[in-house]
Amino acid sequence: MRHFLSFVIILTHCVLLSQITDNFTDGDFTSNPTWSGSTADYTVNGSFELQLNNSIASSSYLSVPHGLLTMDNKEWKVWTKQSFSPSGGNFGRIYLTASASDLSSDPDGFYLQLGEAGSTDAVRLFKVISGVHTEILAATPGQIATSFAIGIRIVRDNANNWSMYIDDAGGENYTLAGTVNDPSALLGTHFGFMQVYTMSNATKFYYNNVYVGDEILDLDPPAVVSATVINANQIDLLFDEPLDQTTAESVGNYDIQPFLSASNVLLDGSNPALVHLTLIAPLTNGMSYTLFTDNIEDLEGNMSGSQSVSFSYLIAETPVSGDVIVSEFMCDQSPSVGLPEVEFVEIYNNSSKIFNVQDWKVGDASSNGTIQQNWLLPGDYMILTSTPNIDSFAVATAVTSFPSLNNSGDNIVLRSDMGVVLDSIKYTSEWYGDPDKVDGGYSMERINLDDPCSDRSNWLASNDLFGGTPGTQNSIYDTTPDTEAPKIDQLIALSPNYIEIYFDEGMDSTSVSDATFLIDPALIVQNNYVLDAHPSMITLQFVENIVPSQTYTIELQNIRDCWLNTTDLTGEFALPETAKQGDLVINEIMFNPLTGGYDWVEVYNASSKLINLQNWELANFDDDTIGNNKLVGDHFLLYPDAFVVFAEDSMQIMQAYPAAIPGRFFEMDLPGYSNDSGTVYLINNGQVMDKVSYMDDWHFKLLDDDDGKSLERMEPEGTSNDKNNWHTAAEAIGFATPGRINSQYYPAIVDGDFNFTSGTISPDNDGFEDVLQINYKMSASGFVGTCTIYDDRGRLIARVFDSELLAADGTFVWTGVTDKGTKATIGTYIAVFEAFDIDGGAVFAKRKAFVVAGKL
Repeated sequence: MRHFLSFVIILTHCVLLSQITDNFTDGDFTSNPTWSGSTADYTVNGSFELQLNNSIASSSYLSVPHGLLTMDNKEWKVWTKQSFSPSGGNFGRIYLTASASDLSSDPDGFYLQLGEAGSTDAVRLFKVISGVHTEILAATPGQIATSFAIGIRIVRDNANNWSMYIDDAGGENYTLAGTVNDPSALLGTHFGFMQVYTMSNATKFYYNNVYVGDEILDLDPPAVVSATVINANQIDLLFDEPLDQTTAESVGNYDIQPFLSASNVLLDGSNPALVHLTLIAPLTNGMSYTLFTDNIEDLEGNMSGSQSVSFSYLIAETPVSGDVIVSEFMCDQSPSVGLPEVEFVEIYNNSSKIFNVQDWKVGDASSNGTIQQNWLLPGDYMILTSTPNIDSFAVATAVTSFPSLNNSGDNIVLRSDMGVVLDSIKYTSEWYGDPDKVDGGYSMERINLDDPCSDRSNWLASNDLFGGTPGTQNSIYDTTPDTEAPKIDQLIALSPNYIEIYFDEGMDSTSVSDATFLIDPALIVQNNYVLDAHPSMITLQFVENIVPSQTYTIELQNIRDCWLNTTDLTGEFALPETAKQGDLVINEIMFNPLTGGYDWVEVYNASSKLINLQNWELANFDDDTIGNNKLVGDHFLLYPDAFVVFAEDSMQIMQAYPAAIPGRFFEMDLPGYSNDSGTVYLINNGQVMDKVSYMDDWHFKLLDDDDGKSLERMEPEGTSNDKNNWHTAAEAIGFATPGRINSQYYPAIVDGDFNFTSGTISPDNDGFEDVLQINYKMSASGFVGTCTIYDDRGRLIARVFDSELLAADGTFVWTGVTDKGTKATIGTYIAVFEAFDIDGGAVFAKRKAFVVAGKL
């Protein structure tokens, strides 16, 4: 009995030595079993995988004795991952058997090569004898050309037949990749892994679930893996293992629903797991089918029961413009409100055709990306995103070189593989239609997918709680057709004889090409430029030149939008003139806004010209120079005697100031203007057209504070930088008059040598006679002047100015504040104006009475 027990122990020990099983769950590779080699270059990671862990370019290996006494009926299984694209300088080897433990010594044996030069990388089985390497079997070319994680199973039977099985998903649902017979007797002693790599890939090799030992017998029946349509009359059916030819080629073991069957079945000559079915009738394009199999046996006699696999028959058709459209896109993904923080473009098949989008292009204004293979069926959506972001969505299609969509505005163009433009949009941030969503996290969605020409009016920010609806119907989806006639948005005249007509929606190109144009005063249309299929702008060229600042009326007869809504349209245009200094003046400044408000600047056209403000700039004084220039990016026509307010938030201004005039605002970023003092510059073509260097003490002295109160220019023709030409806006009108005539407007009326604009002053900041405006006219310039104010008892109460150099004529003001900083009381006062030559001799003196009025 003792001898029998010893025999059992020895036998068991031999069996254990002839088998390797390691899944590294003990966190160690130096025992049970003991791997040797470049041990310092490896680790067992947190996922219990053996991982290369080097930091330099090198080659490394680990091996373990396999203890096999024969190669007959043996099996090798391993999971491996290489998270990079292999190459001739970056590859792995798995030695099934090697004649030495040192795998870097090029031992005799059999090994799997994982990586090679070029793009046809496949799992390849080699044998090596005395340094001569011979490939004996290969799986599918290109199968491991990029980063991969696969399961591999190798079986060698007792007749020297090698079989290779691979699971692309990294599991153990293996598919036969190929078989070969090789009688080479290379038993060897060790199993192991070897890697050759550059520094960037020194941590990107992984291994797990190692098994080396007796073949694990197959007791499972064959299973259907896939059905592939070869053409309308043939289907290839792939099983997970080689099949018995008799049962595999029995027509009665196959059925196709709906309503098809096979007329002939043939087992593939090189891959006995592949069956070719010839059909009794052709498949229908776009139809989905289910193929049923039964009573199929493998080579071990395991018989399958009823199985099924679904497939579709798809033949790509040729798209034309409008068949596929852009239905949604994300250009500003951060901060996320629910969707992945990645850019995407969603397209929709708006036709009854079937398309394969492979090699289609999606681009922006500067670049194009190439769409990878996928099918787009009628009525289906497809998400397009960059290849690295493909896993951010449940279902998406990869785009190599996916274009980077600008947040503020860009183009999105979809082209077929033949270069046909299927859809094209040109968006801006205004398309969101919601200021709360402009800062990111929301997609833009198309409202009506049937709109013949999708422009700004057919797009809005998503209303979905997650910020978008990629791959599903849009949250703002609406099939209501457009029944409203188009309108003219803007008419821009260009020198010498052009006008651009902008519409509020896309137009029918035929109607705008054939439209009748009537202009008064008469102009003859020489050319009508229509550049798009659904233009929102056209250009007219006239025979005659347009007279600058002349107002013309134009009528467009029998014109239609994309939905064929027909109407006649009328509008006015005029050709702007070139401005010179003094034509436009800074007329009102808000430099100390209310809490939560913004600075703003009002400009007044003091000329008789029509002036286009596009490309004009506002600036401030920064670091001893003019800086922080902010550009007027769009057309804005400023007519004579009209105002424009440059502001960041027109709605806030109109809510805060009842006197504001809607339609007189241009929203833009402004330079920062200090609450204490600063300079406002108005610039055109690099030339300073006007500037005001203000100070907060220009405000009415008796104000408690100047928060939210504007400074108004009193006389447009007066000096811009003269504090006497500025005053706080009247309290009665709300302390500001954005877009309208100033409350403190005092046109100078020079009537003699020394006069008042009005003989009454009421310094209560109510907008009526708040200041005493004094006009003078001298016989020459260069005199020195003094102006003082006395009360009715002859007491000096204020010096308006003292020893000031005078022009030949001019205007100055007294605000009703005494030299003691108090408001002058109601009563009669005397203004004394004196002028002296440079030697001190008096040349002019005059006294004039006026009244300080007020409310009792």
